[in-house]
Amino acid sequence: MMSTLVPSLIMFSITVFVVTLFFVPPTIFKRSNKLVNFYWMGFWLFLASITSIAGAQNTLMLLDYNADAFANAALYSVTTCFVFFVCFAWFRLSSAALWHGIKKIRTRFS
Repeated sequence: MMSTLVPSLIMFSITVFVVTLFFVPPTIFKRSNKLVNFYWMGFWLFLASITSIAGAQNTLMLLDYNADAFANAALYSVTTCFVFFVCFAWFRLSSAALWHGIKKIRTRFS
């Protein structure tokens, strides 16, 4: 029992430390624009959730629990949602910037 407890405790501690580090940028660097701040927070929250799921899977693996099916499904779904979130954020922020530029050009030439 002790032979699996120490490595799993180390893995759990590393996971908690890394996930805690992922909460530093969104709490320290606030964005003034609400739209940019939403995507900034979401980006780091997705990274923290992916890290916590992967760390939990490896911690349980070190404790000889078979949680691979659920952990892989959760990790796959969160990673897929992260990709969609980043792509949607890029399109939305790009379109907001283009719209702002178009409005600025229209007011300059009006």
